[in-house]
Amino acid sequence: MEPITLKDPLTGQVFIPKKISQKYASPENRIKHNNKKASLLRQERAFLDKHIHKNHLIIKEIYKEGSDNLFDEMWLKGKGFRFDATNRQVQYKGKYEHCVYNFMLIVIERMIKIIKYD
Repeated sequence: MEPITLKDPLTGQVFIPKKISQKYASPENRIKHNNKKASLLRQERAFLDKHIHKNHLIIKEIYKEGSDNLFDEMWLKGKGFRFDATNRQVQYKGKYEHCVYNFMLIVIERMIKIIKYD
């Protein structure tokens, strides 16, 4: 009976698996392949993630616990805030509001109220 052979997805090397679930010729190849896939995914998301990350840093800088946290929209834009870069919406008082991680942005005319939302 001929032994079962597999082709390593990273190198293309043909090998005989030692376990039924083995897909790579070595653990190093598995790690390299998974790191490569994760890196490509990060690169695909980077165009938006960098803006969301910057928005979060801006909010953390200006948010004051116990304050009304009401900011002018143009002032926020001047700080580099991008309103097209949020990462979720939550329902709040019957409306869907945009959030940057755990901070909710509520538009009140030309002002933005920021609420910490957990």
